[in-house]
Amino acid sequence: MPLARNLFFAIILSTMLAFLLSTLPMNQYEQSAGLAPVFKAARPMALQEENLVDVLSMFDTGLPVTHVKWENRNLFIDFTVTMEKPIYVEDIYTDLFTTIRSTYLYTSNVEGLYVRVLYQEKGKEEVLIAVSAEKSDALLKALESTTDKKSFLHDYTTLSYGVLWKANFQK
Repeated sequence: MPLARNLFFAIILSTMLAFLLSTLPMNQYEQSAGLAPVFKAARPMALQEENLVDVLSMFDTGLPVTHVKWENRNLFIDFTVTMEKPIYVEDIYTDLFTTIRSTYLYTSNVEGLYVRVLYQEKGKEEVLIAVSAEKSDALLKALESTTDKKSFLHDYTTLSYGVLWKANFQK
């Protein structure tokens, strides 16, 4: 019985200590490394060249990222699809929405996001679909409440369709 009581108090004490330590403010190194306290809500990180890969690895997309550029508070991302791995239209819309949502939830200093989905065949690339999403209060509010990804993309972003998309997907 004393062992169970001691174990119980050790667990309670450890939890309280972890909670108290997480209330301490983060230092500059922890913020730039993207570390988050256990019991504190994560705040968006400032995107920099040094943490670009870390931030993009948090995005839950199925399309492979082939090119990324961070310039003047604008983020440029290229995804590439090929014939070897089939991709569905809904998956593309989902990944575009997820990229926009993740960018504006996980980062604090991105003002513009420009994403292209490229089709690659025999060493040539052609744009299937491209989206640009400028940060605005309306966009951020819609990100929190939307359920229909395709209508969100049409209403709050600028979509551009390539020739292949128009020929194969829009009929």
